[in-house]
Amino acid sequence: MATITIYVPDHEPVAYDLDGYEQLTVGRSEDADIILDHDSLSGSHAVLQNNDGSLSVSDLGSTNGTYVNGEQITEAVAIGEGSQITFGNVESVISGGEAGVDESAGGSDFAASAGGSGYGAHAAELSDVSNQPDGFSNLSPIEKVEKKDTLATIAVLLGVVAILAAIAVAGIATTMSAG
Repeated sequence: MATITIYVPDHEPVAYDLDGYEQLTVGRSEDADIILDHDSLSGSHAVLQNNDGSLSVSDLGSTNGTYVNGEQITEAVAIGEGSQITFGNVESVISGGEAGVDESAGGSDFAASAGGSGYGAHAAELSDVSNQPDGFSNLSPIEKVEKKDTLATIAVLLGVVAILAAIAVAGIATTMSAG
């Protein structure tokens, strides 16, 4: 049984059973089969196809791209056990339903098991912690943006202005006392 486990940044992973589905779309749109509300995904980001047990993934012209094992794809690429797929900044891994995968999060009724809207859509429930498997590396070509401390930046700027003001006052005082 093929399963895709999706790791939305800063949320619990969610596993979906891929058996019994010919095609599943992934994206932010309500029209997607697997809806992932993440800014790095396009409305219709990618499509997973299951042709008699042979899995493939295709990018649907997404803005941030789809990657299989670190390589950006544009056309259908075969995937299998252990394939790492990155949709924008959202990572996932394909498994054969072996130990360690939470099969209860997936199932034949995606909408019911994943908290979907009941309109045939599949939505991943999100939580606060990510439990990536050992050896799972970030394959995204998009660099992680580190937030800067605004107060520290303001304090440094005020310090620079104060030093420049002190130098200016000292220069003026020297000029006035010399003249």
